[in-house]
Amino acid sequence: MTVKPNDFFFGLVEFLAFIVPGMLLFATLPKIVYAEVPDYLTIIGNDQISSFGWVCFVLLSYIYGHFIHHISALLLNPVYNKTVFARKKKKHLHFIEDAEKSIAKELPEHTDILRIADAYLRSKQPSLVSELEKYEANSKLFRSLCLLCVYLCFYPNLEMAGKITLIVLSLLCFSKFANQRWTHRLVVYEYFMILHKR
Repeated sequence: MTVKPNDFFFGLVEFLAFIVPGMLLFATLPKIVYAEVPDYLTIIGNDQISSFGWVCFVLLSYIYGHFIHHISALLLNPVYNKTVFARKKKKHLHFIEDAEKSIAKELPEHTDILRIADAYLRSKQPSLVSELEKYEANSKLFRSLCLLCVYLCFYPNLEMAGKITLIVLSLLCFSKFANQRWTHRLVVYEYFMILHKR
């Protein structure tokens, strides 16, 4: 029997948005807070880790990843909305307004235009799911990495050059997050408009 990641409810979005950032946090947090971790959960420098240790590590990383995801959304989504989204929306105002009017007309019972349009496309055109998930997963990954880069500046004995590098990486991650988040919205609206002009 072939076991696939989806059998454990881990798809592309879950892996990139939660597990990868969670692994980074879980592997570095004990050093920052000077806490001891049981040997079976020590991944770095441990050649004898068991299958049970790996399973625990992945599950705890998934849980940690949800915390990072929530915090980064609270902190960075408002920044994105007031900067990149406001600028991009102004540039593409005519198309965005037309698309949102079409979505609201087709699906008037929902107020979250982007979410319902995304769900509509997934149900009507399953072949688009992988493309939509790619942008969603990438945006969530880089949003979390943006916050994690700042967090890693507090890693013990980190040189100033390392901290500067992490700050630069954080800014680059925010830029990538903003790009993928905007592209996801644009692609959803484009596909919705194409679908309804057939």
